[in-house]
Amino acid sequence: MSKDLPTNPVAARSRLALLDAATGLLDARPAAEISIKDVVSAAGMSRPTFYQHFTDVGDAFAAAGMSRFESAVAGMPDAGHSDGVPGTVPALFGALLSRLSEHSLFYARVGESPGGAPFHAEAVRATSEWLHREPQLTGTVTEDGATREFLAAGVVWTVMRYLTESCRDTSVPSPEGTLARLLLSFEPVQSSE
Repeated sequence: MSKDLPTNPVAARSRLALLDAATGLLDARPAAEISIKDVVSAAGMSRPTFYQHFTDVGDAFAAAGMSRFESAVAGMPDAGHSDGVPGTVPALFGALLSRLSEHSLFYARVGESPGGAPFHAEAVRATSEWLHREPQLTGTVTEDGATREFLAAGVVWTVMRYLTESCRDTSVPSPEGTLARLLLSFEPVQSSE
């Protein structure tokens, strides 16, 4: 995906301006209608500055998607319940879906853009890390990184499908109950390594 995050404050500000511009443009119109010229113009930056941070417009879209996605995950409220983990897991997924649904059209556009595949891969990585560190999920998610990544891929695919479909049909049911049921019923196979 995009190049390493800049440590230089000027470079960090220009990257943020480009991300904000890409985000705003994706909020407003489909990715196929957005060019690098549009992004740099909206950011008030130059094309060379764009290429200091991103390899192409798809890379900028993936980075914008991840910036918003990571903010949504980082801002998750405590979903603690007195009935323990079975009540907590649906609440966690419900809170996550609620936060992501605020920008469902944006995520659908990122997913359909040239940056869709890199965004999806990074979202799986971030979701795997979230599943691992979320205290409310202790004991439900395996410590095995490959299995957790497998579960995270299913979560991300299901969430992205829901966000995309809900843009077209508001009657699409939210999948938090299904995600929680699948996660809680998952029993990892012990490795023979």
